[in-house]
Amino acid sequence: TNGYVSPVFAVKAEQKMRLMLYKKACSIDLACYDNPEYYNEFILSVTESKTAIDRTTSIISNTVQGIVIVLAYGTFFLVLDPISVLFVFISFIARLLIGKALNKIQFKVKLAEMPFIRKRAYIHRVFYLNDYAKELRLNKESSRGLYEDFNATNNEIYDVRKKVAKKRWGLDYLMRCVFNELIFDGAYLSYLVYMTAVRKAMAFSTMFTLFNAAYSLRQGMVVLSELLPQAMENALYIGKIRSFLEYENKVTNIGSSAVPNKIKTIKFENVSFRYNEKQDFILQNINLVINPMDKIALVGYNGAGKTTLIKLLMRLYDPSEGRITLDGIDIRNFNLNEYRALIGAIFQDYRIYAASVTENVTMDLGQAEEGIFNGAVKLSGFEPRMNEMVAGASTQLTREFDDEGTALSGGESQKLATARVFYKPSGLIILDEPSSALDPIAEYEMNHSMKKAAREKSVVFISHRLSTTKHADRIFMLDRGMIIEEGTHEELLKINGKYMEMWSAQASKYV
Repeated sequence: TNGYVSPVFAVKAEQKMRLMLYKKACSIDLACYDNPEYYNEFILSVTESKTAIDRTTSIISNTVQGIVIVLAYGTFFLVLDPISVLFVFISFIARLLIGKALNKIQFKVKLAEMPFIRKRAYIHRVFYLNDYAKELRLNKESSRGLYEDFNATNNEIYDVRKKVAKKRWGLDYLMRCVFNELIFDGAYLSYLVYMTAVRKAMAFSTMFTLFNAAYSLRQGMVVLSELLPQAMENALYIGKIRSFLEYENKVTNIGSSAVPNKIKTIKFENVSFRYNEKQDFILQNINLVINPMDKIALVGYNGAGKTTLIKLLMRLYDPSEGRITLDGIDIRNFNLNEYRALIGAIFQDYRIYAASVTENVTMDLGQAEEGIFNGAVKLSGFEPRMNEMVAGASTQLTREFDDEGTALSGGESQKLATARVFYKPSGLIILDEPSSALDPIAEYEMNHSMKKAAREKSVVFISHRLSTTKHADRIFMLDRGMIIEEGTHEELLKINGKYMEMWSAQASKYV
């Protein structure tokens, strides 16, 4: 079983479990990632899934083995000396109860140390990932800070374990020394010597046979005694995994209204948002209209609520108050996946995947539509770089799995990520800092391409570069979660308010 069935079963079971976890991870509310407590349980579920499978196969295998031993030797004792079974049974019950207590402690320790283990794992990644290599070498103080953080985190883990170390040791001592050596080896051997030498009830050969058989029976029962606590501990981890898989999204997918083929008018009606009732509102009383083919810009200083606003528009969150409508219908009434399919977006924290150029643009392993793909790459400005690559669109990006993979610069990565937006057949394009990593010429070319590609689409973009936003049909200036100014670039300059202040600070770059 252990040599063939278990490894094969474990691979299949892990495959199915991982896929379930991955699919759930792609569908749970984005708010779950913002909740440290839930995120810790999420990490625990993912990291413990394989261990839970391995434990399950081991428990099944050992259960069969233990039952066979107990039945065989139990029958033998019932025939020769039923009293011997009492000694083994007392040792078994003691181990069972103590093992249960030990496993509960272990589970609580695992939960308590998970936040620190996650932080320690993050520090570990910082030291070996290429993303951080240059900064660590140029800023030695940051390295020292990471050393200190690592030591502090490790000390936290040490403290968590130290709090229960004595209790663990005491229970383990009771289980191994008192109930094994004292009760079984000491008391049972004394009983056998008494029955042999004093009572003359059995021969010395029988005594040794019973003692050896009792040892085997005890080993079988020890296996069983350890299985139940292990199964209970395993059930606790499986419970966490089940809890994660059974999480019911707050952003629900129960809409029945037909999603329109083209996005028309989108309205924010008195929209406010906060993550929970204990926190302040991040957005307050937002009212804005996006008409068909509008080019809308959201501007404001960091923390103004711009990115949160577009997350609401994409239904990554639902408003705490008010509603967002599409053609007069609350977007919550549409099928969630169909609604999101209408939107193409590039975020400022986009990622390049360890895959080919084609896969990075299409975001799908299926056959790419060559004409649309080439058009998207050309519009994004990535075509010249792709043509330089030996394998062209088939070139593997990053060196994660391919030593000859291509590493892109920040600007090249941003162009590639932008190509995803052009490739996707969407009626609404959302761009969060689309040109932050581009030089002025590349930025100008992208703006020109964007106007051409999105001529018949609605566009909402966020940018700190007002050279990008100045050509928008309407600009919304946000401050502290509220829209404080609205209008065209020229209209907002005439107001002489916050937008004018921001423009003046950057104007020297555009003249």
